[in-house]
Amino acid sequence: MKRKITILTLLTIVFCCYSCNYLDIVPDELPTEEDAFNDRYAAERYLYSCYSHLPNQRNGGVWLMSTTEVASSLEQSFLQGRYSATAPGYYTYWSICYGAIRRCYLLIDNIDSVPRLDEETKENYKAEARFLIAYYHFLLLRAYGPIPIVEKAYDLDTEIAEFPPRSNFDKCVQWISDLYDYAYNGLLEQQPTNYYGRATRPAAKTLKALLWLYAASPLFNGNTEFYSDSLIDPETGEHLMPQNYDANKWKKALQYALEAETSCNKNGIKPYDGNPDDPDTGEMPYPSNIFEWRARMTYIDRNTNELIWADTRRESTYDLQNNATPYDNTGHSWSNIAPTLETVKRFYTENGLPIDVDPAYYSQAEWMQTDSYEGELTAKLHLKREPRFYAWISFHNGWYEMQKGDAKRIRTSYRKNDTYGIGSRDRDYSMTGYLMKKSVSPSYNTMAGLTQFPFPIIRLSELYLIIAEAAAEAGELETAKNYLNKVRTKAGIPTVEESWKKVPGVTLDQNKLIEIIRQERLIELFMEGNLLWDVKRWKVAEQYVKTPTGLNIMGATDEEFFQETPVSLCNWSFNSPTNYLLPIPEKDVNVVRRLVQNPGY
Repeated sequence: MKRKITILTLLTIVFCCYSCNYLDIVPDELPTEEDAFNDRYAAERYLYSCYSHLPNQRNGGVWLMSTTEVASSLEQSFLQGRYSATAPGYYTYWSICYGAIRRCYLLIDNIDSVPRLDEETKENYKAEARFLIAYYHFLLLRAYGPIPIVEKAYDLDTEIAEFPPRSNFDKCVQWISDLYDYAYNGLLEQQPTNYYGRATRPAAKTLKALLWLYAASPLFNGNTEFYSDSLIDPETGEHLMPQNYDANKWKKALQYALEAETSCNKNGIKPYDGNPDDPDTGEMPYPSNIFEWRARMTYIDRNTNELIWADTRRESTYDLQNNATPYDNTGHSWSNIAPTLETVKRFYTENGLPIDVDPAYYSQAEWMQTDSYEGELTAKLHLKREPRFYAWISFHNGWYEMQKGDAKRIRTSYRKNDTYGIGSRDRDYSMTGYLMKKSVSPSYNTMAGLTQFPFPIIRLSELYLIIAEAAAEAGELETAKNYLNKVRTKAGIPTVEESWKKVPGVTLDQNKLIEIIRQERLIELFMEGNLLWDVKRWKVAEQYVKTPTGLNIMGATDEEFFQETPVSLCNWSFNSPTNYLLPIPEKDVNVVRRLVQNPGY
């Protein structure tokens, strides 16, 4: 008998559906292939279901897979390296993305049959489906390296021999890039308000640039250290990973990113410059520093123009905001997203320099000594820092801007017996002596719970950093500094030239500028789902995936509390080079033999 492959293997469909409204483009019912194209309303719901497979960055399982920025009592197995081909972990991109790709092709194949749906809308739906097919292939490429390219919806009884093997990495990149271009022609420049979150031309341009940024990066660009004798097609002998470094990929990433900026400019996408005096935000006067306020509100403000593409699904009770806010046994706040001490140290000083480089900052021996912050004692490590630090990090005796009773901000204290310390609890406490404020609205109410806003999949500041990184790697240093400074000045810190001229003996040459841009990316995009993917593509993940540290949360006094302490419950580890790529599920490798498992699994 001929062996068959079913939808439960390579093309598994996993649905994630939520209620539909302005902040949620996913339908409130699960469309089937039989009834999906009976009328225009069913077709629209089917299109929305194509979006429903996108990773939900508000969900703990997803962000714990993409960051080492915070410690949490939530699922730890991924960062602890406890996953394999037989048990791929909490979230498998493989089955979800290939299931989503099949669904998108079914829409393309069937949308023309929908009665009374105008041709322009049909072409737009097809373009959105192609955009999603490209993006889902990118997610797979980022996670697994070379992947099978799926160019159609396979029948459920398709013979195994007809399924595609893994294509070489460069072919995958070019195919995805071309598909973004194809989709671009049918996409809208902007989506109407009711369809916010659906694909647009600026999003297609920007994600194409992001694709090439990954293709140019050290993990995937001539990485013979990891892949000289592995990832070889067993039938053709072809290397699936590029064996030679190609500097031109950085130039392509830069070219496409500049094209994306032009598209964004054309469509009114610009750096966030909101103001607390605006009537829509006037009830949120804190933070009082304008740069801190803007950093906090960049994508929380419904009137922001910073977002290029956003996830509009509604946040749920157990997602980011409730987990990030100070514990309150009468409300929804659980103190469960705690920035690590490594994250705290990563933010710049008020002079726009790393804390261990700035000659005007405290010496390392002074970091844990105490001094006054607005009338209360805290570590000197928390003083004289940049606006983003105060906007996004809650520290001992600092402020958390949120609603509690009549107050619009609260003091947070994290020593053992303090209001927000661990006390005698065995759950719902900060594991590091810090909490995250980013992605939490200042209008958050500890009794009423979370507020709703679109979450960025990609925003303009990230595009500026793509341009800066690609330009620096391509040797176009003035362009790199120009776009880096767009991010820095928006953040309220000096330009890179102004800051680094204060450090004796430092020249802003290519290598130094690349180092600075990387740190800027880790700061600006804090907890937006990028860090682990970035440190992997830079081939430095071992430096980040290790047991984190925090303050001594069992300390009852300042002297006891302000001690750097390993977070023992977060015993993270990284096995190089194995963990740079995720394992393909073993059941699929066993069925489609030419898939070739990633090395180490």
